[in-house]
Amino acid sequence: MLFKKIKTYFLYIILSMFLITNTFLVRHEFIFKKTFIVLFLFLTIVICFYQKDAFKKIIYYFIYFNNDKIVKKISGGLSLLAWLFFVSSLFLLNIGLVWLARWFILVFIIFVVISGVFTFYDLERENNIIFSKLKIVFVSSVSLLYFITSTYAASYFMQMSNMDISDSPLLEFGWKLAFFAIYFFMLLQPVSYGIFLLVSNKLKGHQLMTFFGIIMLTSLLLFALPRWAENFIVVVLDWATSSEWHTSATCGSLNISDSTDHYFGFNTNKYTVYFSNRDGKWGFEEINCIKDDKNQDSLKRVPVTESSMPKWFKE
Repeated sequence: MLFKKIKTYFLYIILSMFLITNTFLVRHEFIFKKTFIVLFLFLTIVICFYQKDAFKKIIYYFIYFNNDKIVKKISGGLSLLAWLFFVSSLFLLNIGLVWLARWFILVFIIFVVISGVFTFYDLERENNIIFSKLKIVFVSSVSLLYFITSTYAASYFMQMSNMDISDSPLLEFGWKLAFFAIYFFMLLQPVSYGIFLLVSNKLKGHQLMTFFGIIMLTSLLLFALPRWAENFIVVVLDWATSSEWHTSATCGSLNISDSTDHYFGFNTNKYTVYFSNRDGKWGFEEINCIKDDKNQDSLKRVPVTESSMPKWFKE
């Protein structure tokens, strides 16, 4: 009886083992690791070839060939491709092709997002009561979250720069949007998991795997965002200050300019300076203009905050 079940579900067992093994070995190194992983992949492909019927069932689970709804077909196909790219990214990490694995993860994210949009659209068309109620709660919660994060963002910017962010409209927009996006995507993981628990009994076919993909994606975001938050902040500051702030400052007869600096203020006694990648640092400082009657003007720099330039990936 046991042998018969193993024979029936042999392909599913091998695919599960391939996924689990690649996931486990990502952070482990040992001799002949690459050879082992490549041979395991070759074995998996051979088994898929000989277990054609079982392999077709997996494809049909995702793609509704006999269904007239084009939305289901597209969503299912993208969900299948998303998981294929995710498993492939783990394989690439294990054989040392890190740069290619990052691109595969990006494709996985894109396909999960598109497939998720189609899945939610399909659930809404089916007049799912739970989903309709959750949509109202979600929109209300997003509005409240934006209000809270905007207040916190303004306060944090004042601490960092000793400047009121409302004086710089474009910077205010980008800064508050960045803070909202960071907290929104971090909170999306428990929210998506809660939604999955509520609607899981209503999900059919690929919809279940799409939700698993969404949970996987939000888990990746929850892991990555705290590490990348500073990167996003620097990107926003670079963009907004280069668009809105000045590239030079004047103090009487003095004129200063630095390719790493952007200055807020014009012909004033105090400038707020944002510097980026100045000797590997970024941050804020103030420049005080000191004038005298003998035309011997001078500038005094007062550091406010300074941090090392963040990196997206460790080498």
